[in-house]
Amino acid sequence: MDLLRSRRSVRAGFLKDVPVPEEHIQQILDAARWAPSAGNSQPWEFIVIRDAQTREKIVEIYKAQMREKIEIEQAARGQRSFVDSGLDFRHAPVHVIVLGDPRTTDAYPTRTRLDKWESHFYGSLANCVLQLLLAAEVLGLSSMYVSDVASPYFSVMLKSLLHIPEPLQVYHLLPLGFAKRSPTMRHPRRALEELTHYERYDAAKARSDADIQEFMATQSIRGSQYRW
Repeated sequence: MDLLRSRRSVRAGFLKDVPVPEEHIQQILDAARWAPSAGNSQPWEFIVIRDAQTREKIVEIYKAQMREKIEIEQAARGQRSFVDSGLDFRHAPVHVIVLGDPRTTDAYPTRTRLDKWESHFYGSLANCVLQLLLAAEVLGLSSMYVSDVASPYFSVMLKSLLHIPEPLQVYHLLPLGFAKRSPTMRHPRRALEELTHYERYDAAKARSDADIQEFMATQSIRGSQYRW
């Protein structure tokens, strides 16, 4: 429980001059490959990037992506501050790119594949990423996941840069490294009793639109209680 409560996505402060042992990388990827997957489809593959020039090229693609994202946020909400540029992941000495192979959905029953292959496919990849993050935490490393790599622009550019073949999909990028953590980090969680129901849904706990707005204004990443 201490591990789960203390794990944080580190968006700043990676120590670029402190290398990550190869043994740690192998342990982390081994933990990730044991994640549960729909139909034991194991849709994941990994690209491990240590080369500094390649990592810098990835950051340049990220910066181009962020410019558009910030412009959209400004146009839609009149705000720019809630889009975190997160460029400090460039200092992490290792980048791990998680790929997904949609051909593995053939492992699902036919009805499942026709109805909801996406939820099973992406849920399997999410399980893999979570185990990777937790394994990194156990080994004293820090990480986060950069989901923007899955966007059309970013993924096409990454596929070109890294020679990723079709039909593989770019899912997440995870920087790995040692980091100094800010004591101001705070990621609040809803109280367990507020979100747990027994035997049937408790209507008394149903959140109104106003409740959701209050949550957004306090605990979410857009809120006053959240700390990077």
